[in-house]
Parts: sequence; C-alpha cells; structure tokens
Amino acid sequence: MVEGFLQRGSRITKARGEHMSDVQDDNPAADSSLQSMPSHRSDWKQHDLLANVLRRYFYVSSSMSGGFLPSWVVSPKDGMEIDDCLDEANAYLKKLGWAANLLRSEDWIVQLIPLPDRQFPSFNLLLLMWSFSALTLTLAGAFWMEGSRPAGGWFFQSTLFDAIVGYTLPVLGSLLIASFLQKAVALRFNHRVGHISPIPEPTISLWSIGLFGKSALIWPFGLFLIPSLPRMDARIWDDRKALGWVAISVPATLVSFGLALWGVGLWLTPDYVAVTSSQNVAEGPFIVEIIGQWLLDDYFTRLIWSHPFVKAGALLTFFGWISLLPIPTFPGGRIMIARAGHAEARSSSNQTFLFLLILAFAWMFNAFNGFTIWILVLTLILPLLMFMGSDRGTPIILNKPKGLDLQSMKNIGLVMLVAVLFALPSQVPFEMDDDWNDDVQFEISNFFHADKVDENWTALISVHVINPSSVNRDWAVDFDRYQTSLLNWDKTWDCDGEDQLDIDGFGCGSVLPPRTHTTVKLNLTWTDSIHSPLTTNFSLLGLADSTYHSFQISLQPELPVYPAQPWQLVMEEGELKRCMSVYSSTSEPLNISFPNADESLEIQSRLQWLEGEQNLSASYSEAPERICLRGLDPVVLRTSELNSIQLNEQIFDGGLPELPLIAVVPSDGWNITAEPNLGWGFELNSSGILSSIEDLCPLNPSLSIPPAPAEGEWIWDLEVRKISNIPSVTDENQSLTLLMNQGSSMHVCSPVLSVNPQFNFSVEEGPELVFQRYNTTHRMWSNMWMAAYNGTLLKDDGSTFSFYSSANYSVPVQINYQGNGEQWTTITSTNNLIQGWNSFEFIPSNSTLSTMWFEHQDASLVIHLASYV
Repeated sequence: MVEGFLQRGSRITKARGEHMSDVQDDNPAADSSLQSMPSHRSDWKQHDLLANVLRRYFYVSSSMSGGFLPSWVVSPKDGMEIDDCLDEANAYLKKLGWAANLLRSEDWIVQLIPLPDRQFPSFNLLLLMWSFSALTLTLAGAFWMEGSRPAGGWFFQSTLFDAIVGYTLPVLGSLLIASFLQKAVALRFNHRVGHISPIPEPTISLWSIGLFGKSALIWPFGLFLIPSLPRMDARIWDDRKALGWVAISVPATLVSFGLALWGVGLWLTPDYVAVTSSQNVAEGPFIVEIIGQWLLDDYFTRLIWSHPFVKAGALLTFFGWISLLPIPTFPGGRIMIARAGHAEARSSSNQTFLFLLILAFAWMFNAFNGFTIWILVLTLILPLLMFMGSDRGTPIILNKPKGLDLQSMKNIGLVMLVAVLFALPSQVPFEMDDDWNDDVQFEISNFFHADKVDENWTALISVHVINPSSVNRDWAVDFDRYQTSLLNWDKTWDCDGEDQLDIDGFGCGSVLPPRTHTTVKLNLTWTDSIHSPLTTNFSLLGLADSTYHSFQISLQPELPVYPAQPWQLVMEEGELKRCMSVYSSTSEPLNISFPNADESLEIQSRLQWLEGEQNLSASYSEAPERICLRGLDPVVLRTSELNSIQLNEQIFDGGLPELPLIAVVPSDGWNITAEPNLGWGFELNSSGILSSIEDLCPLNPSLSIPPAPAEGEWIWDLEVRKISNIPSVTDENQSLTLLMNQGSSMHVCSPVLSVNPQFNFSVEEGPELVFQRYNTTHRMWSNMWMAAYNGTLLKDDGSTFSFYSSANYSVPVQINYQGNGEQWTTITSTNNLIQGWNSFEFIPSNSTLSTMWFEHQDASLVIHLASYV
C-alpha cells in the first residue's frame, strides 16, 4: 500500500514539475527554480527522495510502515527546536507538493501529506457570485425599506438607488474589506486563502414581485451564506496560531463594520418618517440596545423607519455573530480548535455539551415558538454539529504539538468575547411591526373617587392616551357637555401642553408621535355647599382619527354611606315608587330623613312615606341596598321637597325624577302627517335620532332618514330599520306610518355630541291618541300632570286639554276620582273618544292639594283626579 501511494506521489511530483505555475500559485514564497541535487546512477524511489529531503532538517531514525501516508521517526537537528526544523522542512516540501505533519507519541513522528491541488475557484466564478449577490441584496434592500422611506428618499428619489447606496454597497464593501483583510492575515503567517464568496438568496425575488407579504419573510437579508472558497477547513495550516487569527479576522471585521453602520444609521435616522406599510424591524444587538436606549429617548421608535445603514449593520452583525458559533466549518469552530486543540474541541463530551447548550439557548430565544429566523439557523448548525462535531481530521494542522502561545490565546479569546457580547442578537432579531397602523388607545379607569379636602370635594380624572402605531395620530378628549349629572361640578382640564386639538372647541388634544403616550387630567370641584356629592355617572368623549369614542365614568365620594344613583320612579307590581340605590362600606346603623319634608303641605293625609315605615324618617341597624318612597299618587311622589335626603350626617340631592314615558301605538302604527297638530309632537318634533337599539347613542353618526317612496305608503318599521334620523313630514299629500312593537324600548338621541339619550320611552299597544294643551301636542302623554293648591292651579288652564283619536271606533274614557278631599268639577268631558278632537275641562276643588295625571289601560284612556285635605 505504501509503495503504491509513493508511486502515486511520484506522479504527483512529476505533475507538479510540469505545472509549476499551479505550485507557485499555492506557494507565494516559491523560488523560480529548484535546488540542484547530485545525480545518481539509478533513480530514487519517491520514498527515498522524501526521506533524503527530511534528513536535511531532521535526524531520521527509522521509517514507519503500515500507514496510508509515509511517516518517519525523527528528532531535531543539534541546536534547533523541532518547530523550527518543521518550518524549514515545509518551506522546501511545498515546492514538491508535499507538507510535513508533526505528530508526537513516544518519539517525534513526521508524516508527509500531499498538498491539495486546484482548490481555488476561477475569477469568473467569484465575479458571478458577487454580481448575483449584489442583485439579491438590492432586491432585499428595496423590499426592506418599502413603506418607510422619507418623502425625498434617503439618498435619491429612486428606491433602487437608495437600496444600492444604502444597503448593497455597505454590505458588499464590508465583505470585500473583510475578504482582503483575511487574505492579509493569512499571508502574514505565510498562508494563502481564498476570497469570500457570498452565496445569494434568490427567493427574495418572490417577495419583491409581491408574491408573498412581508409577514411571511423570515430571512430578509438577500444573502444566504458568506463562505470563503476554498473552504477554510480544506486548507492546510502550519499551526493553531495561524488558524485562530485567520478564523477570527472575518467575524471581527463584520461585527466592527456592522456596529459602525448601526451607529451611523441611527444618527442619520430622522425623528419621524410617515410609514405606509408594516415594517420588518431590525432589533439591535446588545451593545446597540444599551447605547441606543441611553442616548436616544425614541430609540425603539426610530428602528421602525431606520436608515438603510441600520439594516446593512443588522445583516453584518447577525452574520458575524452566527459565524462565531463553535460549529464545525464555521470560523467559531476553527477558533475553538485553535484555542483547545482537536482532541478537546472535537471530543464527544464537548460536542454533546454544545448540542444541549444550543438547544437551551434556542428555547430561551423562543426558537420553537413558530417559524422564526432561529429555525433556519438551527436547521443549518445542528446537522453540522451532529455529523461533523467529532471529526478530528479537519482542519489539518501540521504542527499540532506546538499548541497556542498564551498571549495569542488571550488575544483571540478577548476579540471573540467582545465580538460575541457586543453583537449578541436580541431574542427576536427581526420582528414585523404588525401594529403599525393601530388606533390611538385611551386608558381610562371606570371608577374614580372624590375626596373632601379643606371642606371642598375634589376629584381628579386621569386620561392616559397611547399611540401604539408607527405613524402620527391625532387625538382629543372632553367630557360630555350635554349630560346634566355634572351640573354641580366645576370642570377644568389640565392639558399639560396637549392643547393643539379639541372637540368642538373644548377639552385637550394634540398630534401624538409614534409609540408615545401622554396623560391629561380633568379637575372636578363640587360647587354645592349644602349637599354632599352622590355617585356621579358621566361620559368622556375621545376623538381619534375622526372617530369618536365614549367612556363611562363613575365618580364616587369617599363616604361610608352614599346614594349610588339619583332618584328614579319605577313601576313594581303595578305601583309606582320613588327609589334610589345605596352604597355602604360600613355595618354601622343608618338614619334616614328628609330635611325639606317639613316644608311640604300641612295636610291630614299621609302623602308619602318610606317603604316599610309610617313616615319619612327611619333608622336601620345596617344600610339597606335600596331606599324607596311610596305615595298616594305619582304626582305627590314627584314633589321636589323629596329631592334632598339625609343619610346620617350627610345631605344629598337625589334630583327630581321624571314620570315614565310611554308611547301608546296601534298595531298599524302612528300616522305622522304634515298637519301641525298631528305631526311628531313636542317630544320628537322632527329632530334627533330615533333608535330601538339598546346601545348608547352613536356619536357624530352618518345616518339618513327612512326614504320616502315615489309611490305608495311611506312606512318606517323600527324592527327593520332600527335607527335613523327622524324625518320631517312636510308634504300635505303624504304621511309617514311609524311602526313600533309592543314592549319595545326606544331612545331619542340628540344630534349633538352626547352618548346619553335625550329621553327613553317604552311602547304599549293601544289607540293612537294625541294630547294637546297650551296649543302644544304630545304623542306621549303618560308624563302629563297638573296640581292645584287650595283650588289654584300651578298654571292657568292646566286642566283644560284635548285628545285626538285617529281610530274609527270609540275609545272608552274612564275618570278615576280618589283622595279624601272634595272632588274636581267636570266642565267638559266625554265617556268615549270619537275620531277627531275631543275636549276636556276640569276645575279643582278648594282641597289643600289636587292632582291630575293620565294613564292608558286596556285600550282606554284613564284620567286620574285626586284631592287631599
């Protein structure tokens, strides 16, 4: 076997002589001619020739047989180090196409290996790879900066030129410098290495032509790998020092240029660029994150529309950091061999440890959480680690026993540590800015507390406004100025400089930059010196990008017991009650009274009383959840003397409740005409929005009216068209039929900016009756009433009115007298309403209190007349 190999070696030597230019290419220090040797009568065998060459530099003791490569037991010449002998031998053997590999067992062993031939690619191949890479880099750069260029471009109006100047040239320029630097470092150690040959990533063209969206792009660079040709592991190295320094040169250069481009790019990035699409945002490496957050308040925001230099820096630092991983064929793997040697670096225990360590870091970096860039990295490095991790044959080092001197070990380790630490990528190196176009967010608590300070009740309503998007957003905020619940509060906005925009001239607002937030405050001061505040419910209005929002706020006083709502008239089991909910945070007793009740009439009848009690005062061992008043009739329950209620030491104004509003609608609907007395009536009055939707009133809606047909009947069915502007009926020859179902709840909303309805009403099925008094008509008359004191009406002619019936049948009229006083006198009345107008007139008696109200019962009209003494 040895003899056969030597014969092949002889042929190799002859070939080397015939193709000396190839040898000279591989050996930059080659002489123009070989040293002459004395001739012999018989030809030497290749083995003898190589042995004689070695004897010039070593003492050759014996030849070792049985191996694939020729080997000899040697010792250094007198006064020389074995390393020097090896260097001199290799300097000569390279001319013959051989290299001496020094091994150490009990003796020094030199093994000769043939130098690899024709490893270097042609210049045309390198030019092709670099040109193709320039194309894919330009496509990637143009696609990467799409939607985030300033109005005039970064350098040029053209996206193509911006991509070339801002991305392609910096990347290729850095790679070219790294390539020449690598060759220079190798030449310093008398080695020849090839140039970097970038491998383009052609699939970026699929994204460039719009076949896929940005969210599907995992590898945005336009380059796949940046190897050197020939492969560094295929080259033969004199010692570990040369291997280590050449291996560290390219990653350190890429990281250095990448960090420099990061810095310059962030410095050139403007404060704002109006992005127009989602961006693949490059997250900075460790040192950039630290310095960027320290020097730039808007660092993370600038990354969204970052300068193309930032994207070029992201490529270089990422590739530089990946190349430093201790993976076979990677520069990091060669650095590991240079510092630790083949035996330790490629041991099975170390490779197992590296495998587990990489999996642990992959888990920490969420590499398995979806298809991310780390999946592609793991797909590349794990097979190399598993299948080549224990290969101790590559790269070949001719002087393994020499090891690495301490100073070089420290320096290489320091450079690698700094590069790995500074270029450490974030958990998500590249992240899609999916929320680039999100709306402004208003963070507002639903509950606030009012505190009593120096005898004044005050409250502070904070509104936190957030712009999560990547573009400037307009916003404004104000309170609902048409709600009556804030009448007793003095309201002042503290805009903190955010007063460039407003809502109808009020409130706060501004243009909020991307990824920023601000806080404005509404200061409330209670102005009623007699009463304490009860729970106040109101709305804040927000305006963002021409869209209105509403936020319900509940303001509660810091008291142990207080009303949780104003007075309300509620119907329970056929009886009308005046009730309010009570909040209590204590188990102490509660005393209830009405301080203005003594101002009411001195009358024999008990007009109102607390439910479960005999009068208007009560004591409870614990506060009830609700307080209700009962009365002889709805009118006496509605008296303003009951507005104020005292709970222990605090007096509250619960307000004056309104009688429930009921619309009596026949099955064929209301007939709205152009006649003044038979139109919409006072409450509707052809203004506002009528809705059967349970939600709050819409803000600034774009609603039309129910369209009138060119021919036929004009019908608005609120079960079909649930919300619309109330139309005006002006054509005397046309009427509108309004259909509302039994039991429906309706809302009438104001056209102004308010979420609270002007009023609500419920629907009962019955005859269509229109009430008229003081020349004003009402289609909803359940809240009509009148009272008289000692025979004098609160308003003249208040007991004179008319009812219009549209039914072609008579509607029964029931007059219900009640109370202990002398009854009302009937002047004009009827037992049945006929079609058309029907007049009524009553005169109250001289009783202390007389009341009148109206009710619909079983398709009949009930007129209640009460008198009390």
